[in-house]
Amino acid sequence: MRPTMPATPELASFNQRQLLILDPHEKLPDVKQQLAPFDWFVLTALDAQSALKIMDNYQIDVAIATVDAKPLHLKELTENLSKIKVFHPKLRWTAITEGQLNRDCKHILAEHFNDYFHQPLDWLRLNDSLGHAYGMAKLNGKTLASSLYPQTLPPILGKHPSLQKLRKDLDKLGQSDQTVLISGETGTGKGLCAKWLHHLSARHEGPFIALNCGALPPTLIQSTLFGFEKGAFTGAEKRYLGYLEQAQGGTLFLDEIADLPLELQVNLLQFLDEKHIYRIGSTQAQAVDCRLLFASHQDLETAVEEGRFREDLFHRINVLRLHVPSLREYMSDIMVIAELFLAQEHPSYPLLSFSDEAKHAIKHYAWPGNVRELQNRIRRGAVMAEPPSISPRDLGLEELITSRRQNPSENSLLNAENLLKAIIDNKHNISAAARQLNVSRSTFYRLIKKCQIKL
Repeated sequence: MRPTMPATPELASFNQRQLLILDPHEKLPDVKQQLAPFDWFVLTALDAQSALKIMDNYQIDVAIATVDAKPLHLKELTENLSKIKVFHPKLRWTAITEGQLNRDCKHILAEHFNDYFHQPLDWLRLNDSLGHAYGMAKLNGKTLASSLYPQTLPPILGKHPSLQKLRKDLDKLGQSDQTVLISGETGTGKGLCAKWLHHLSARHEGPFIALNCGALPPTLIQSTLFGFEKGAFTGAEKRYLGYLEQAQGGTLFLDEIADLPLELQVNLLQFLDEKHIYRIGSTQAQAVDCRLLFASHQDLETAVEEGRFREDLFHRINVLRLHVPSLREYMSDIMVIAELFLAQEHPSYPLLSFSDEAKHAIKHYAWPGNVRELQNRIRRGAVMAEPPSISPRDLGLEELITSRRQNPSENSLLNAENLLKAIIDNKHNISAAARQLNVSRSTFYRLIKKCQIKL
């Protein structure tokens, strides 16, 4: 039996219904551009293998296949459809045909398809037909996962064990109402995981509010979190409800919690224990019912040791732990993720693909900025490329890879790969990682900077 990934979709925003196009001979080059205004997120496959890989990671209810009357093409189509139907027997297919329909074409249409359209296409009628098929699939409860997971969040793709564990942990922690501390390097998708925890929880109909504690000056964080009364200070012309009250009945996500000033850490600890707050300028307690999620790319244990973070608050928020792996930990899945990001650039760049050289560069770059850097480089590549392909230069990777080859680390034991391994082995505790490699903390930081590693 063919193993499949959990249907949990995490990393770029799209709200469209998902549609698979099986188009081995690229008969529909403009399909993404034509269907995008109708809120379809189009994923194109050239054969059964790539189609099944897509459906491992997406909730596909409807699909289109191009039908060519040539005997070899019909044989290829029949084989592809048969392979897909083994694992997705309830998928609703629509055919796009061209030329004269012969007896074999009609037989295949009758056996495999719910509807068909002939070129040139009436896109409005096609959209109506696809929408009807999509609605019927949902009514019939095609998959349990379709009702469990929101379609408004991007998927967490990949088959690597670290990603499978992440999806399982999200499923478990999403059912809890306890606080969760999310750890991981910058750019790994901690904010996305926080959104998934909210959407999988009993509070999913309530608000989800996020605050980056490092993005505001200390003087504004207290009023932003706890709110204030009219006249509490100069400029307070009316009552303001802070983020904690705004998250009533939902979830508040505090990112970069290590940057929260020590004096406010006391107030936050008090709220966690007592579940009420005092607005600035008020002596009346306000009861608040919201779930708190926390994240930090810094090692909080080290922050506690250095006196930058309260030990009692650390133990209070470290009830449940979720670690988001770095992109380097699941490089075997990087092209699946890269293809998703490129697809999300539609309809502006519907015909672009990665050149073989670009694929090699993507697979061999260290990705210090993780998934966020990958997405941003692909956005750059989509703009800079000369169709039909994206080159390493378009991604800004050619010079970086050349530079790394020309400037190797001064010690073979202290190259980027071993530095990253030490960091991961020690759960981002830099002091412990430096001890593991028998160097000083300052030397370790210097090598991190030299190897262009972002923590």
